[in-house]
Amino acid sequence: MGNELTEPRPDDQASTGGGGAVETDAQTAPKPTRQRTSKRRVYVGVGIGVAALALTLVTIVVLDQVTRVSVPAVEQQTVTDATTTLRDLGLEVEIRTDESFCEEDERGGKFCIVTSQTPSAEERVHADELVMLDVIPSEVSVPTLEGLTFADAVRAGADVAIDVRSIDITDSVVDGHEGWKVLEQSERGSVNAGSTVEVTLERPLADAPPVVGATLQGASDALTAAGFEVVIVKDPGAKHDPSWVVTATDPAIVDGKLPVASIVRLSWGVQLPNVVGMTDLAATSALTNAKVTATGSKSSSQLVAVQDPAAGTIVEPGSTVTITLEPPSTVYEVVSNGSRATITWVPPNSYNISQAGDAPLPWRMSWPTASGYRNFNAQSMDGTSITCNIYVNGQLLKTATSTGRYAVVSCG
Repeated sequence: MGNELTEPRPDDQASTGGGGAVETDAQTAPKPTRQRTSKRRVYVGVGIGVAALALTLVTIVVLDQVTRVSVPAVEQQTVTDATTTLRDLGLEVEIRTDESFCEEDERGGKFCIVTSQTPSAEERVHADELVMLDVIPSEVSVPTLEGLTFADAVRAGADVAIDVRSIDITDSVVDGHEGWKVLEQSERGSVNAGSTVEVTLERPLADAPPVVGATLQGASDALTAAGFEVVIVKDPGAKHDPSWVVTATDPAIVDGKLPVASIVRLSWGVQLPNVVGMTDLAATSALTNAKVTATGSKSSSQLVAVQDPAAGTIVEPGSTVTITLEPPSTVYEVVSNGSRATITWVPPNSYNISQAGDAPLPWRMSWPTASGYRNFNAQSMDGTSITCNIYVNGQLLKTATSTGRYAVVSCG
């Protein structure tokens, strides 16, 4: 019995698949279930990660939007108002302008306006982002300044960011100019803030010495002593010649008065000296020193017979004066306290001896030359003193005197 074989049941075969396959099927049957579970876990983990990432991104976007601010419109606002509005939102502000008034003047905040902005209005930006503002000076109305004192005019201009200045820069150095009245103003209507308006002030009058006709140096000294500043038109820049006289003043001296501390411009001319009778060289030198030009000169020792214009005429500096010279001459002369003499002479440029016995005195003889004079002598016939002279072109070049009864004198 123990050796009987038991046939397997068909059901067993069917359930096991027969033979040795029973053990293999029994070992591997649970594996498909475990793999499916593992994959599901992976998919679930990935899904959770994606969802978390998406949530993070959404959170970042939401937070970014929450931390942004909308840029307000500030165009046409003053720089001060625009800057205050933007900085209250935590935004940084930078000004762009070509006008130094808007950039450097403390009044620019009130009197400069925004023309454009970057970023533009309603853009959303982070709270610390930079907003660029382009600005220009605003237009302001020029107040009426005429009739005001200079000090009041300056204050009226400052109220609207206008600089008021005197058109005459010397006004500012005169004590009390703040109280002078404004006579005229350079601008009216509207101008840009930061502009300058020039005004003409009414200076009070002060005593001024009459200087027309006075020497240039004397007039300059007198006006300076009276508190005026002197400017000489075409100043020669040298020691003033006495022949230079004042012909006009600017401003004109009216009734002995000029605006206080004025700049007085002196026009002048040359009052021609009298050069008739001077030698050519001396006359030319005198006219040159007087700042006029001499024509007709021969750079000689001849005497001037005529000058044109005449002496005393006032002409412009640099004018021309024509001189006419006497012809060249050499003169022999004898004078004495007696009435008659014997005279012997040799003419200029000659060796011929001539003599006049018992010649009446004074005696003169001339020749039309300025060179080659010779000697001559004379003897008194009835006097106690006798003199001989030689003149060349009117200049005494030789002289001699002898005394005594029948005295003899020689110029040779």
